[in-house]
Amino acid sequence: MKNKLIMVFCGVVFLLPFASWAAENAFGSLINVNTNSGSSYPSSNVDKTLHPLIQSPVTSNILMGVMIAPSKKIALVRTATGDEYFLKIGDKLGDAGGSVTGMSINSIDVTEGEKVVTLSVRNRSVADENES
Repeated sequence: MKNKLIMVFCGVVFLLPFASWAAENAFGSLINVNTNSGSSYPSSNVDKTLHPLIQSPVTSNILMGVMIAPSKKIALVRTATGDEYFLKIGDKLGDAGGSVTGMSINSIDVTEGEKVVTLSVRNRSVADENES
């Protein structure tokens, strides 16, 4: 019993420094936090009193992904400000009174009056966007 206790104590003493190092950046190589949204939309023209989904043009948003189930369709969109929101059919998007009218596995359709704007799913990360 005493030997087991000593071994546990030694293990904790030797592994504790490594545990604190791992806790600082456990997924450092997997997650890249990008504070720059990469949008070219000028922030000085944005009405900050509006919801981020309707502050800027539809094309300034990034479609991150679409989830389709038999009973529900949901899209994940990153706005020009870097905020991320889930959208469903009928939700408002864009500064021209657009509304989400369609979703497929690769894109969403936003209708602004008579015009339909299609956002396609991005196949690369936003961090890679600045490298091209």
